[in-house]
Amino acid sequence: TLAFLLIIALLSKAHAAGGAYVVDDGAINAPGECNVDAWFTANRHDGSTHSETLSPACTFSGLPSVQWGAALSRAGGETQANPQLKAQVLSHSSVQIAVSAGAHLTLDRRHEFDGADLNVPLTWQPVQALRLNLNAGWTHAYDDGEQNHRLTWGTGVEYQTAQWLTLIAERYGQQGGDQAWQAGPRVHLGELLDVDLVVGRSLIGERDQWLTTGATLRF
Repeated sequence: TLAFLLIIALLSKAHAAGGAYVVDDGAINAPGECNVDAWFTANRHDGSTHSETLSPACTFSGLPSVQWGAALSRAGGETQANPQLKAQVLSHSSVQIAVSAGAHLTLDRRHEFDGADLNVPLTWQPVQALRLNLNAGWTHAYDDGEQNHRLTWGTGVEYQTAQWLTLIAERYGQQGGDQAWQAGPRVHLGELLDVDLVVGRSLIGERDQWLTTGATLRF
């Protein structure tokens, strides 16, 4: 159970390429546009072990290359707030690169600061239907009072099989720490709403498995 809570805490720390996915992409919202992601993650073999996350993000017209966001999550009896910033440094027809940073604040205990992340996501789109995401970064975390600094990495694939359906798979991890994969379909209900169904599994310890349902609303 503890290993699973650590994994789902990792999910809430990285604002992914939409919803509960951990591997980020190099894109940001268009100027003047916002999105709200919400998802629920539960252990496949213990439904009482779960987390909930709400994550809004916006790009303002006055600062079109920067996306501002936050995530509020609840897991294991703790509530965590994660302010996030993502700046796009390259936008080409087939390649996008950004730099993102975030802080992690646990609201239920005396020591609120829980860590910080820095990430460089790159997206390559060789054809219209296929996007490949690559992440390289660094994380600083307090683990039982001990400060740890680790390199982070991630790879992801998004393949749009139809106008209403995209298949997504990813693998990600930390140097000397958690490693996991996730995969599932993303159903597009029009241009403004996506619904995700995700299955994931840890690649360390007892190899906990989880299921996630989520939605993304754009406006």
